[in-house]
Amino acid sequence: MARLADKIRQSDDMISEIIDVPEWDVKLSIRSMTGNQRANMQTEWADNESMQTASMLYKSIIQICCFDPDTGEQVFTEDDIEWLFDEKQAGIIEQVGTECLRVSGLSGNAVDEAGKDS
Repeated sequence: MARLADKIRQSDDMISEIIDVPEWDVKLSIRSMTGNQRANMQTEWADNESMQTASMLYKSIIQICCFDPDTGEQVFTEDDIEWLFDEKQAGIIEQVGTECLRVSGLSGNAVDEAGKDS
């Protein structure tokens, strides 16, 4: 009889959805975070106490969760995230970030909660 842990390990519980971003004329594959990615992101927030803001949450989660649906590669590097936030419309970034939060099991309130610590 298989161990329950083995059954859980073999299950495919990751979420991947394609979203259309017409303002950028692209489609993005939004993938849920793994437990380690989420824990590492939370550790990064704790290590940068003065930088715990909604902006940091969106930057981290967009970088972690956005993939090219054609190649499977991550869309944004840290450098890309900086120009994205400097040059692109906040409302569109928020829409993408909200989708990333949703597929990762984080409520929309997570942004508000992150901003309360700053």
